[in-house]
Amino acid sequence: MTYKEFEANMLAHAVGQARLLAQASCLEDIKIEPEQLRRNVATILAVLTETEEFLFDLVNNRSGSDS
Repeated sequence: MTYKEFEANMLAHAVGQARLLAQASCLEDIKIEPEQLRRNVATILAVLTETEEFLFDLVNNRSGSDS
């Protein structure tokens, strides 16, 4: 397994966890404090930003190596 494959796997797990965190934040039968909700959103945003950067780098590296 290459480093990029490992990083892709870890980001996939992180995105899955962010998805679960988002779903848990929307459950109507639990009460989430505003500060905890803010932290959840910040975590989700960080994961999505990291994933976006990874995909951007991956596309740029592949398109650069194809020329």
